[in-house]
Amino acid sequence: MGRSLNSLFQFCRQMFSNSIHFAVTEFRDIYSALRVLYHSRIAFVITATLLFISIYLIFGYAQVEKTMLEAQKIFYLHVSAAMTVYLAFGVNFIFSIKYLIKRKPDDDLLAVSAAEIGLVFCTIVLLSGPIWAKYAWETWWTWEARLTSTLVLWLMYVGYFILRSALTEDKRKIYSAVLGIIAFFDVPIVHFATKFWETKLHPERGSKFDLLPTMLHTWMTVLAAFVILFLVLLILQYQTIKTESRYEVLRQKHLQELN
Repeated sequence: MGRSLNSLFQFCRQMFSNSIHFAVTEFRDIYSALRVLYHSRIAFVITATLLFISIYLIFGYAQVEKTMLEAQKIFYLHVSAAMTVYLAFGVNFIFSIKYLIKRKPDDDLLAVSAAEIGLVFCTIVLLSGPIWAKYAWETWWTWEARLTSTLVLWLMYVGYFILRSALTEDKRKIYSAVLGIIAFFDVPIVHFATKFWETKLHPERGSKFDLLPTMLHTWMTVLAAFVILFLVLLILQYQTIKTESRYEVLRQKHLQELN
């Protein structure tokens, strides 16, 4: 009877100790995430300020284009989002290569964080493009080279996340890194599509710098706001995924100790 009580006491003490360790570790991770949010408040303020300034410049400073009138103002969001897509998928490309070389989990987390945000901006491009095209080309969609290659790019990164959700953890990181590297090669195709296929719908590369001063200044401000927004979201998303990853490891370890 004494041995049974002692075994039960040891088991309860072990459970209590593991629970305390689990709670303390979780609190530390949550505290670290909150501290990142606290220290990044300056970045939030800068980003929010630039976004408000961008809205003012778009509707109150930039001149109205003579042909498309107010519809042309979609340009500032559409093109800035497209340039941010290049940056986001470029970050995914770099850290995917780095993960395959060094196999560090943090590189995979950064790669997937960049891909997720890049996919959001790519969705913005595909949604704002047809609205602009309706006024510029009198059609919502046409299988023009840049439009088609951008849609392919979006589908490839959707496949990137489908692949990650379908595979086990050991295969997920390697295969998604390989797909991220392959998918990135569509980015230069999108960028140089107007040169490769000599399309007459999208303007040639570099033409955006021939804008009127008020339009150029507005676009550069919006682009800076989008880039900073991407960097802030990347840091936050990385910290969130990293905390979730640690939580899952600790949870599995805790369950194994209880069993």
